[in-house]
Amino acid sequence: MDLHKLRSFVCIVEQSSFSRASTLLRIAQPALSRQMKLLEEEFGVALLVRTGRGAIPTTAGEVLADHARRLLKAADDLHDAVRVAGTEPTGPLSLGVPSSLGLTLLPLLGQIFRRDHPKVRLHLVEGFSASIHEWILAGRLDMAILYETTSMGHLTSLPLLEESVVLVGQAGALAAGAKVSPDDLSRLPLALPARPHRLRLMVDGLALGGSGAFEPVLEIDALPVLIEAVRLGQVHTVLPYSSVAAGVRRGELSVASIDTPLATRRMTLARPTEKPQSPASRVLEKDVVALVWQLAESLGWKPLTKILGLEALD
Repeated sequence: MDLHKLRSFVCIVEQSSFSRASTLLRIAQPALSRQMKLLEEEFGVALLVRTGRGAIPTTAGEVLADHARRLLKAADDLHDAVRVAGTEPTGPLSLGVPSSLGLTLLPLLGQIFRRDHPKVRLHLVEGFSASIHEWILAGRLDMAILYETTSMGHLTSLPLLEESVVLVGQAGALAAGAKVSPDDLSRLPLALPARPHRLRLMVDGLALGGSGAFEPVLEIDALPVLIEAVRLGQVHTVLPYSSVAAGVRRGELSVASIDTPLATRRMTLARPTEKPQSPASRVLEKDVVALVWQLAESLGWKPLTKILGLEALD
């Protein structure tokens, strides 16, 4: 099927005139008439009826015009996508991540991305997970790392990583390789974020496997302040290991694993479904996945997506 003839046919239908379509398409009217004759021969039906005031489509012509418009738009979109894919990524791009990943991921990601894609102006945002989710749904972010939930909204998500939360104490408070149960947590003085912080809701879920709800002795919503409070002693907290890995390596904090499947959570890389993915967004997606693999061993992450093809792992 000749897209050139279809484009000419749609123009005639929209202009209701061979002469006006001929002018717009810059095709001589006899040549345009020959195109339409060949198109009618191809389909075996009359597509246009000439009138004293121009030309109108037959019933078959209306059906063809409707389908042709969609086919031509798809062809134009394909052309644009292929053309754009071959260009160097440029323009503004924003990524939001929960506070628990901010310090761990964003500085290194920003350094790598700026080095490899200098024409992209990358805006990195850290915030409460609920806020990040709200901002990407509202169109304020191009991409976000989110905790996997059953209500992601109108987002296309790529499984990114799985991580465990751990009990965190000051240096020496917890023996290396120690494990604790949900019941053990309930007997400790805990500092936790206030509800409805996603981490607090997860800790509340851990209590379902123990003797009762956890009531923290202190509520702190700022991650650096929460970690510093634990480092000073007298309180423990529950955080993803990646959030405190640097403090553990420096000997400032100690950790113990929590012996329940409920202490594991998954994170996804999400973007708005209705927004076409730009070349910049595509390379950022690949860079985030690659960086997760690079840091996985040291931060206790289980990557859920391969680096090159971005296919989900079996």
